[in-house]
Amino acid sequence: MTTTDLTCGTWFTLKNGSQVLVRMLREADAESLADFFTKGLSPTSRDLFFAYGMDPLIVEWVREEPNSDRVFRLIALSGDTIVAYAYWRVQLTNPGLPLLSIAVADQYQGIGLGTLLMDLLIEEAKARKMKGIELHVFKHNARALGLYKKLGFQVVGQTYDGRQWIMEKRFAPIGRRRRS
Repeated sequence: MTTTDLTCGTWFTLKNGSQVLVRMLREADAESLADFFTKGLSPTSRDLFFAYGMDPLIVEWVREEPNSDRVFRLIALSGDTIVAYAYWRVQLTNPGLPLLSIAVADQYQGIGLGTLLMDLLIEEAKARKMKGIELHVFKHNARALGLYKKLGFQVVGQTYDGRQWIMEKRFAPIGRRRRS
């Protein structure tokens, strides 16, 4: 799958037979994204995604920052409704290891959507020659921890407040030649 495919969108069938359109976030999606955060996620899921509260300015900031070489954002749609949002952003402190985050509406959890989005984000990071990818996950979020470990992420530390694990997935070097 190429970024071009995700600009217009690609249809995927989930484990329960439902279909979602996955595409890159557009500036025009700001209002729908705000609805997703306020109405599409349960309070628990919202708290797991936005550990420090959802601020309306965050949605405006996301809207104004388009996909670029520093950020890659995806949404999954069921009809006209956003049912998942996932992205990675290049970090200033570790530019070769972008920071990933994902939120999936409760009724779409456990049917393969999270795995699909993670795979697409990882694929894009590899295509852009990143060294790997990093994420933070609450220590009590067993479902997410299971997914991330299944995808090859490893715990490498914890956040400054001790509430979240820092996990990384390192990519194998590409095109390395052996010396004789």
